[in-house]
Amino acid sequence: MGTSSTSKQSLQKYHEAVHNVFAAYGSIVAAHPFVPILFGTLLLGSLCIGIMRAEKEANIENLWVEQNSRVVPEKKFFDSHFGGISRKETVAITSNQSFHESLQDLGLAMDALTSAIKPLYDELVLNYSTDGYKSIELTQSDFCERPLVPQTLKRGVDPNIQGNWYAWGYRRIAKCAISTIQVFLGLNLSAYHLPEDWGIDVLPCLKLSPMDCFQEGKNFDYPEALKQLDQLVIINETLNGTLTQLVAGFEQLSNHQCFSSFELALKKNPQSIGVTIDLSPEDVNDILAGVKTVINVFAGWGYNWRPSYKSMTNEQIMEHFTKAMEFSMNTSLGLNNPAVQHCITEKRPCCLTWFGATAPVEASLGGVKYDESGKISAITSLRWGANNWNQKHPLWMEYIAKRLNTTLTDEKRENLILDWEKTMIEATTPLRSKLPGTNFSSGATFQDFQLEFTMWRSSEDILLDANRVPLWQIILSAVLVFSYAFACFVNFKSPVHSHTWVVLMGMVVVSFAIVSGFGLTSALGIKLSPLAGSVVPFLALGLGIDDVFVLVNTLRNCLSKETFDMDSANTQVPFKEMRFTVSLAGPSVVLTTLTILASFFISSVNPMPIVRWFCWQMGLTALIHTFGMILIFIPLLSLDARRVKAGIVDPCLWVFCGMKRRKTGKSSLSACKDMQYSADIDETVQTPVSRLVSKFYAPLFGYNIFKITLVFLFACLLGATTYLGFWKVEHGLKLSDIALKGSYQHDYAALNELLYPQYDLYLVTEDIKDYSSAQTQLYDVYDRPQQNLSQFLPSPVKILDYTWLGNLYTGVNMSSNLGFPLPQENFSDLAQSWSTSLLGIMSLQDLYCQSSITGEQLSCFAEKKRKDWSIGATKTVVFTNSGSDTRSNVEMIEQTRKSLDNLNKEYFNGSKAVYMYGYPFLFNEQYLHSTHDLYMVVGFALLGVLLAVSIFQFSLRVSLIITIVLLMVDIEVYGFMYIIGAKLNALSLVNLGIVIGMASEFTYLTRSFLLFDGTKNQRVQKALEWTFEPLLHGLGTQIVATLPLLFLKFHAFRVYYFAMFTIMGVFGFLNGFVLLPVILSWIGPSSIVKFEEHVQNASNGDKELEVQTFPNAKD
Repeated sequence: MGTSSTSKQSLQKYHEAVHNVFAAYGSIVAAHPFVPILFGTLLLGSLCIGIMRAEKEANIENLWVEQNSRVVPEKKFFDSHFGGISRKETVAITSNQSFHESLQDLGLAMDALTSAIKPLYDELVLNYSTDGYKSIELTQSDFCERPLVPQTLKRGVDPNIQGNWYAWGYRRIAKCAISTIQVFLGLNLSAYHLPEDWGIDVLPCLKLSPMDCFQEGKNFDYPEALKQLDQLVIINETLNGTLTQLVAGFEQLSNHQCFSSFELALKKNPQSIGVTIDLSPEDVNDILAGVKTVINVFAGWGYNWRPSYKSMTNEQIMEHFTKAMEFSMNTSLGLNNPAVQHCITEKRPCCLTWFGATAPVEASLGGVKYDESGKISAITSLRWGANNWNQKHPLWMEYIAKRLNTTLTDEKRENLILDWEKTMIEATTPLRSKLPGTNFSSGATFQDFQLEFTMWRSSEDILLDANRVPLWQIILSAVLVFSYAFACFVNFKSPVHSHTWVVLMGMVVVSFAIVSGFGLTSALGIKLSPLAGSVVPFLALGLGIDDVFVLVNTLRNCLSKETFDMDSANTQVPFKEMRFTVSLAGPSVVLTTLTILASFFISSVNPMPIVRWFCWQMGLTALIHTFGMILIFIPLLSLDARRVKAGIVDPCLWVFCGMKRRKTGKSSLSACKDMQYSADIDETVQTPVSRLVSKFYAPLFGYNIFKITLVFLFACLLGATTYLGFWKVEHGLKLSDIALKGSYQHDYAALNELLYPQYDLYLVTEDIKDYSSAQTQLYDVYDRPQQNLSQFLPSPVKILDYTWLGNLYTGVNMSSNLGFPLPQENFSDLAQSWSTSLLGIMSLQDLYCQSSITGEQLSCFAEKKRKDWSIGATKTVVFTNSGSDTRSNVEMIEQTRKSLDNLNKEYFNGSKAVYMYGYPFLFNEQYLHSTHDLYMVVGFALLGVLLAVSIFQFSLRVSLIITIVLLMVDIEVYGFMYIIGAKLNALSLVNLGIVIGMASEFTYLTRSFLLFDGTKNQRVQKALEWTFEPLLHGLGTQIVATLPLLFLKFHAFRVYYFAMFTIMGVFGFLNGFVLLPVILSWIGPSSIVKFEEHVQNASNGDKELEVQTFPNAKD
C-alpha cells in the first residue's frame, strides 16, 4: 500500500514538473511572443536553403530493390561486371476488341508485327554530335545486343590489307564449290557467286519473335551480306538449297575438295591465291580453323529453308508452333546433336534464331490455349522482344567509343541510350494510337489489331512523371483545408471570438515546416522519390493541421465566458489562458509528434529505398513541424488571445464586421487578478458539435448496455478484419497498379501480366579462380537446375545450349577437333582464339575478362592475344515460366536458390560461386519476408508508442490500453486493405507502421481523462466534451487534405495513400472515441492530479509574472 502511494506521489510530482515547464513557456510567449517567432522563422528559413541540393531519383532499380538483402551484393557484382540487366524493348499485337480475344488471322497479325518493327531497324536514325566531330547517324544496330563482327569476317577485297581472312577464304571456297557443280552439271550458276568484296560488317540483333519460325523472319534486321549467304540456289525443280547449305554439303560429299585445295595453296604456295604478306604457321592454322568453322556455322544460319506462313492457314500456323515446341523438348538434342541439323535435313517444324539456336518461341506467344490433345487451339497475342545494351556494359562501352571516336562519360552514355529509346517511342506511338496515315488506322490493313509496346525507359518515365510536384492539387488541398477550418472556427454571431485568421496562420506554419522538411531532407543527401512530391505535402498538411485544431480549440475554450468569465478581465496579456492552453495541449502535441516520429523512423527500417526515404522525409518534417508549432504558432496563439481580450474582430471578418466590437459592462485589472476557478471549468465553448456531444453522445457512456453493445460490434469488426488481413490480403505490387491508366506503359504492363508469364534470368558465376579446372562442375551446374526445377525452367530451351561453355566447346571442337573437357594447359589460348571466332562472338556479352595477374579488366574480344588474359565472370540467359503472380515468383526464387546453393556446397566449398539473378529476383525479394517485416515494423512502432505515452501520460495502465487499441486499429486497417484492393508490399507495409503514430492522436482523450476529477464515467464524459470536436475536425482536415490525391494520375497513390490514409483516420477515430472511452470507463486509472490545482497554479503564476512584467499597472 505504501509502495503504491509513493509511486503515485512520484507520478504526480513528475506530472507537475512537466506541467510547469509547459505552463512557464505559455507565460513567456504570452509576454514576449515575437522573440520565439523570430527565432523559429530564422530556424525554419535556414533549413529551406537545403532545397538547392535537392536530387530526384527515378531509376526503378534504385528505388524498388530491397537493401540489406541477398540480392543487393548479387546486383552489385552483376552491375559491376556486366553493366546491369539488358534493356528490354517489346512490341505486341492483340485483337482490337480486347486482350482476351483470340487472333483470327495469325498470318496477318505477324505482318502487322513486322510492319511495326521493321522501321525501328531499317529506317529509324538518331543523329548524334560529339564535341569536335560531325554528326553521326546511329541506328538500332548501334544499341541492340548483337555479336560484334571480328575483322577477319568484314567486307573487303584484299585480306593482306584489311585482314578479313575468314571472309576471303569463304568466298574462295564458295566460288570453288559453285564452279565445280556448274561444270559437273553443265549449268550457269555464276549469278550465285558472292561479290569480290563480300564480308559482314554488321550482324543482326539478338531478338525473339514468332516470325523466327518462318521465312519471313528475314524481312527485318537481316543485313544484305547474310541475305547473299541465304540466297536460294536453284539447280532444278526438285534440287535447290541455300548457298551456305550448298557449300557445306558439297564439302562433305566431295571429301572437302575445295577446302583441301585452299589449305594446300595457303600452306605451300600462298602467292598463288593472292597472299602477299608473310604468314606464320600459326597464322595459317588460325585462318584454316576459322574458315572451317565458318563453313559449318553458316550452314545453320538463314531463313530460306524455313516454311513461309503466307500460304498457311491459322490451323497450320498453330500446328507448326505446336510441333516446333514438341521437337525442341526432344531430350536427344544437345551440343553434339544440334536441332538445326534435323530442322534443315529432315524439314521439321522448328523455331530457331537467325543463327540456328533453339528459340523460346512460347515467350513470343501470348494467351495460348490448348485442346485436349495438347495442340495449340488459340493464340491471343504475338510479340517481338529485343535486348538493347545496358549503358554500362563493358562491351558496349568499348564499341560506342570506337563508333563515335570518343569516350563518353557515364551520364552522356545514359542520355544517349535514353534519347534512342525516346526516338523508338515516338516512332511507335502513332501506330498504337491508330493515327491517320498509319497501317493501324481505321480502314487500313491492320485496323483489326491493337499494338502495345514498352521500352526500358518507360518505367523510368512513369517515375519521372510521378516525381513532378502536383501543384494544383496541393493548392486545392490547402484551399479545402482552410475552407474546412474556416467553417469550424468562424463565429459571425461573436466575431471577436472567431479564430479563422490564426488557423490560417497555422496553415502557413505547417506549409513552412513542409518546405523546411524538403530542405533538411535534401541537405542530408536523402533523394526525393516520387512519394516526395506526390504524397508528402498532402499527408504532412493533414497531420500538421490536427495540432493547429487542438491548440486553437483549447484556447477558444479558455477564452470563452463559460470558462474564464472574460467580461471581468481587462488585462491585454493572456497569461492564464496561454499557461492553461500550453500546459493542457502542449504535452499532447509533443507526444503526438513523438509517436508519429517514432512510427516513421521505425518504419524506415524497411529496406526499400523509395519508402525508407519517404519515412525519413516525413519523420524530419514532423520534427520540424513541432518546432514550428512551439516557436511560431503558439506565440501566434498568444497574439490571437490578445486580440480577443482587446475586443478586436477576427481579421478574416473585418470586411463583414469591421475591426472592433464595443464591449458591454465594465471590468478591471484587479478583477482579472482575483479571477478564481469557475464551477464551469469542465465545460467547453458551446459549439453545435460540442452541444451534441455533451447532450447526447457523452452521456451514453454511463449505460453499460451501450458499452457492451459497442464492445460486441468492435469484436465482430476485429474478427472480420483479422480474417481478411491474415488470410485474404495478397502480397505484391504490379507495374500496371503504378502506371497511369490509359498510358502505353499501363496497357502493355496489363497485357504482359495477363498473357506473358515468361521472364529472362541470368545464371551468374563469380569467384571461380580457375575456369579451366572447373569445366566439369560448371557443366553440371548448367544442366542440373533445369532437371530439378522443370516447373520453373521449362526444357524447350536448354540452358546448356545458351551457355558460353557449350559455345566454347562447340567452337573448339569444330576448329581443333578437341573433346570436352578442354585441356587445362591450353584453355586460355583456346578461349582467346574462340572469342574472335564466328561462334565466340555470340557469347561475348556473357563474359567478363580480366588479367589473371593484376585483375585489371580486359576486352573479351581478344583480337590481340595476351598471356594473362582470363575469364573473370560469366552469365547465361535462362528462360523461366514463373508468371506474374507474386507467390509463384517467390517460390521460384526459393527453389532456384536452394538448388544452386546445394551445388555451391558440392563443388565450390559453399561459396556464392553460382547464383541466379534477374528482374523477378530484384523486385520480388521483398516478398520472401514481407510478413516478418510487417510484424517487425508494427511491433517496434507499438513499442515506441508505449514508451512515448508512458513518458508523457504518466500511467503504465493507460499506455498499455493505448497500445492495445492501436494494435486493433492496425489489424482493422490491414483487413480493410482487401476491400479496397490493396496488397501487402513496401508501400502498404510502411503505412501499417505509420498508422500506429497517426492513430495515436486520441492520446488527447486519455490525457484529459487523467486530468479531470470525478467517477470514471464522469471523467470519460468530460474528456469527450473537451477533445471530441477538435479531433473530429482533425479527421475531417486529414480527409480533405488528402482528398486531392484522388485526382492524381497514378492509381497506386490513390489506393495506398488516399484510401489507406482515410481508412487509417476513420478506424483510428472510431477506436479512439468510441471503443477507448468504454475501456477507460471500466478499467481506466484514477486521476493523477486535481484539475482545480492546475488552474489555481496557473492563476498564482500569472500574478507573479504579471507584477514582474507590468509593475506600474493600475486598475
